[in-house]
Amino acid sequence: MIKSWIGAILSVVLGALLLTGCAGKLALDTCYFDDVDYAPILQWDGVLYYGDSDSNLSGLGKGAAIGEITYSKSEHTCPRHELRDGDATNLKTGTQLYEVKGYKTSARIWAGDRLYEASSNPAAKTLNDLLDVAGKIETVRFISGNDGSDLMDFTPEANAIFIREFPELAYIPFDELSRQTKSWVGDKYWLEIEMKDGSTRRVTYNTMFPSFQPSAYATPGLAELVEQQRKLIYAR
Repeated sequence: MIKSWIGAILSVVLGALLLTGCAGKLALDTCYFDDVDYAPILQWDGVLYYGDSDSNLSGLGKGAAIGEITYSKSEHTCPRHELRDGDATNLKTGTQLYEVKGYKTSARIWAGDRLYEASSNPAAKTLNDLLDVAGKIETVRFISGNDGSDLMDFTPEANAIFIREFPELAYIPFDELSRQTKSWVGDKYWLEIEMKDGSTRRVTYNTMFPSFQPSAYATPGLAELVEQQRKLIYAR
């Protein structure tokens, strides 16, 4: 099935969106009298989460209730700028939050029946601290930046290396990565990580400044591996 490419593109601009939680609105404490196209973001326990609209959720279970949404920007004409714990951009107030079975709540939570995944965590030191994917990844593949369709899975050998090394990369907040890389300028590859439970996570790779979003710099060895695998697409 062709997946929406919107989720992949949004992952690149997520760092900017997280400043306000609103696509295309950068003013502080602004009042809106028309419909606002909010990005799906919520904050819980100091972590910012982004709504996943592309993943297969059939293999994910719902755990214990952990709280509820207490403030929604979409319900206010003049929403406050800064998100606080329990705040969301476009979920209804009272939406219940639950654990995702098999994952730390700092990485994934259910908001009603929608999956939200961590995009920024000030306590994270590694990508695994942010994503909780160590030991859970089944396959890594390239996908199209145009429509999200599958292009090519990594070879078994490369897949094993990526699965081992990717979670160990040092996490860096995206706003800091953006400052260090001239707003993360450069050509991009789109990847998809498929978990053993069938759910997926979109990843973007920057070729000019070898780095990923969710944000971390690639090691030289991992950068070389990504480029080698990319060439195989055109060698087929």
